Amino acid sequence: QSRFQARVISLEDEPIDQALFERRFAAAICSRKNLVAETNARRIVFSEADLAPGLIADDYDGHIVLQVRSLTMENLKDVWLPALIKVAKPKSVYERSEMQGRQEEGLPSFAGQLYGETPEETTIEESGIRFIVPLKSGLKTGFYLDQRNTRRELGRRVLPGQTVLDCFCYSGGFSLHAARSGAQTTGIDIRPEAVDLAQRNAKANGVGSEFHEANAFDWLESGPKESFDWIVLDPPAIAKTEAKRDSLKWAIWKLVHRSVPLLKPGGRIIACSCSYQLDRKELVETARLAAGDRGVRMYLEGVTLQDLDHPAPVQFPEGLYLKCAWLRIG
Repeated sequence: QSRFQARVISLEDEPIDQALFERRFAAAICSRKNLVAETNARRIVFSEADLAPGLIADDYDGHIVLQVRSLTMENLKDVWLPALIKVAKPKSVYERSEMQGRQEEGLPSFAGQLYGETPEETTIEESGIRFIVPLKSGLKTGFYLDQRNTRRELGRRVLPGQTVLDCFCYSGGFSLHAARSGAQTTGIDIRPEAVDLAQRNAKANGVGSEFHEANAFDWLESGPKESFDWIVLDPPAIAKTEAKRDSLKWAIWKLVHRSVPLLKPGGRIIACSCSYQLDRKELVETARLAAGDRGVRMYLEGVTLQDLDHPAPVQFPEGLYLKCAWLRIG
């Protein structure tokens, strides 16, 4: 049933035992110590990138939330879980293996406690901003750690008094970074629990961001009265397979096409794709088509990727999945 005919754990003649995973987890954690600063939350195991195919583990200030995405790692849980606990020394370990891909591996959805006691939520810091993370009920493992690079860059580039629209805002990551720099921010998310979480985060940081429950596609099309200096488009993973690539390109085109009329002169769009199925070239090409259909000139000012705790081996191109195109209209 799986899309992947094979997964490589080792190319060496060596036992697949607890000691093997202890070495790999130790190396993975050590490699991240000096890479990800100004935060107490990071990804410590990233599947094939850390030679643990199908295993994701995120550390939120000592509370590890993990996902088991492959039959291989499910069958080896009694081997790698003790290794992870021994090396990482966590306060708790909680599993959130609720993704649809488990079905392709013939595995049921599962969520439950694996070690210690995990709270319903915890608070992390990122560049001096506090975020409440719902460990047991949030999206993915509770927070989008992979967008740290782009959030920080927006916080650096936005100017006081500028206006920012944060579509698919979830817990308000982009909004809060921009608001701390003096921007007026508006966040949109279709999930009421996300809007509530973003509002709580704004209050905890003493910023006045606004958040609204709405479908971002519809909200952009309805044409709000205000215009924006920045629009962040960070939709969820629409295409997990090559067969759905066209659906993803169509979604990105619609988002960019509907955003262009809402921009002030010289306004900017950050268009993100978190799917390997749409590479950087296709992402920019899709934005170009949308801009051309609107009759405006568009400039590519840069591309940001997932942060360094989500390493992308050159021998495994699927590991480079997140890309964000920084676009300016002329």
